[in-house]
Amino acid sequence: MAVVNLFMSDRDPSKRTFTSKAEADALDKKLELAENLQAFLEKQLPELDEQLGERISLLFAEHKDAVAQAFKGKADELLAIDVPVEDDKVRAIGKRG
Repeated sequence: MAVVNLFMSDRDPSKRTFTSKAEADALDKKLELAENLQAFLEKQLPELDEQLGERISLLFAEHKDAVAQAFKGKADELLAIDVPVEDDKVRAIGKRG
């Protein structure tokens, strides 16, 4: 019988597992960024719908490199993104407790 190490993110409510710690860590960092972005948006825009806030924060977390480049003056980087974020990825943002 073979033993396989599996890794997962505490923030991922779907409890996906990875065979690589680096993949699990990357997901954890992305979800942490999305959670913090959502908290920032909710604080700054109290009228923002929670679901829309989740979608926006996940969008920024999914495309953080392009967004960072845009803030550095390369705004065209954002126009190169044409793949929409899937709705099931929105559910990957855990609820803050």
